[in-house]
Amino acid sequence: MNGWRSKNSWTEIQSRSIDLLRFPMAVAVVMLHYSTSVISDASGTLKVFCVVFQEGLCRLAVPCFFLISGYLFYNQLQEWDWIIWKRKIKSRVRTLLVPYILWIIIDFFAYWLYSLILGEGTSVVEQFTKVGGIRIFGGTDGGIPISIRSVPLDGPLWFIRDLMYYTLATPLLYYFITKTGKCGVAAVIFAFLLTGGIIPEGFVFFLVGSFLQLEKKNICEHVWPRRRLLYISALALVVIFYCVHDLNYWNRLIKNLFIFVGIGAVFCLATWLLQTKKIKVNLFLVQSSFFIFAAHEVLILRQIAVPCVRLLFPVNGPAADCIRYFLVPAVAVLICLLILRLLKILVPNIANILTGARQSNPNSLPNIG
Repeated sequence: MNGWRSKNSWTEIQSRSIDLLRFPMAVAVVMLHYSTSVISDASGTLKVFCVVFQEGLCRLAVPCFFLISGYLFYNQLQEWDWIIWKRKIKSRVRTLLVPYILWIIIDFFAYWLYSLILGEGTSVVEQFTKVGGIRIFGGTDGGIPISIRSVPLDGPLWFIRDLMYYTLATPLLYYFITKTGKCGVAAVIFAFLLTGGIIPEGFVFFLVGSFLQLEKKNICEHVWPRRRLLYISALALVVIFYCVHDLNYWNRLIKNLFIFVGIGAVFCLATWLLQTKKIKVNLFLVQSSFFIFAAHEVLILRQIAVPCVRLLFPVNGPAADCIRYFLVPAVAVLICLLILRLLKILVPNIANILTGARQSNPNSLPNIG
């Protein structure tokens, strides 16, 4: 692999690795949300799957998205320039804020129509008031709308909401990173590991991604020499995590350590897969990541995928439960892909808006970051 050690080669590897990771990370989010409703009644092998995937592997997805987002935002901003910053903010309005608002509106009307079909519906105004009114765009629980503790109506979009917060705060983050350097970032990470939920997870990983970009570090080049250590450490932490998953403090600490190590490991894996040509980046799957992320809990996962799998696979028992554990998220993702394909054929401009893609370039990738 010596042929891809140059700076330009590493830049290309990193770009392709980020694209490659988007789709499996979106799938992991779907699996995570399905696992949440299964783990309380799980036992035996299914319990192992739930703990390892729900609280382990799938937890890498959102922090990794935040890290990538912070990293990409400071591209061309390693030296501060307000003109570039304003251009980036304007771009995020189009690729984050607009689809965020539209998906929440779609979620509201989808569930309102669903309630009418079930004979439980009320008027639009009554339904709007019932689900929280204007709070559906921030946090429906009435709390401070930040982190997963407070979610908008379309729950998974808390990530996009928080990402917009951190994007607006990038001038302050730039000042913090350039003034405190490694010590400041390390202090934030250390405080996060020790205190758990006091510092939002998204903020920490957005900060880490920002730091790596401002330090001009290529993520893949940085982690590749440490790949063996990262693989072994990630595996060990998963095993330890399973052993301590009932102990709240150690559960949280090991999980957060695993996320840091695991993100490095998945970048190493993506690098290896691409350079050995084991896999290629599929543009449609890359473009689908935002759509899957936003759409899967708009009736698709629980009201469509779960009943369909139950109907097609009615067998009961421990083995059947384990199969359904993977099959339900797979069906939900497949439904999302089919809907997106139809939208791209019938109304490509709307599909671009809903996936956060720039309309001026039909081949542009969804801008989750």
